[in-house]
Amino acid sequence: MASTIDFRFLDEGFGGKTYKRKREEAQASTTITANAADTMEIDEETLPPPAKRGAVASSENPAKPAFGRPTYDGVIAGKVSGRKWKQARSRRASAKHVSKKGTTFEQRGREKEIKRAYRERMSELKEEIRKNKVEKRKMREEREKKKQENILTSGTKLQKITNPKTLKKIAKSKHRKLLKVVSDDVLNKKKK
Repeated sequence: MASTIDFRFLDEGFGGKTYKRKREEAQASTTITANAADTMEIDEETLPPPAKRGAVASSENPAKPAFGRPTYDGVIAGKVSGRKWKQARSRRASAKHVSKKGTTFEQRGREKEIKRAYRERMSELKEEIRKNKVEKRKMREEREKKKQENILTSGTKLQKITNPKTLKKIAKSKHRKLLKVVSDDVLNKKKK
């Protein structure tokens, strides 16, 4: 949430001109003049102007400054600060805001219960989805395995070569990778 205080009008901190360099120069010049005060006399007019200018009183009300809003120096109001234009606070600043009504203990308990049930249901659904995926993967692997066996046994890919000369020819040719040693029971299954 954005702050409602305008920090540009503060004397210290948070933005605005600080006149720090001018203040440091003024302090340095005062120390120099203090050291040299015994040796020579200095006119009051030669001193640099103060870093902070005072507010000029208005013509209608001398107690009120003529320009800008009064700066805040840590004192809320009253005669201590000497600022008569600031009214003493009759109410807290927090009284301006409408306080939010909190939820009851029972309502919080109900909401917590609903959240817990929701989390449980979500975890159940996630677990179910995971199991389904595992099951589908297993079924797919079994299908692929069965398909490979069927291809081998159907005869489209598997032929029994009994002639040794043919075997030698294939072993020497580029088709030697197609040669496979298969157990007899696979071939016997095919015949049945």
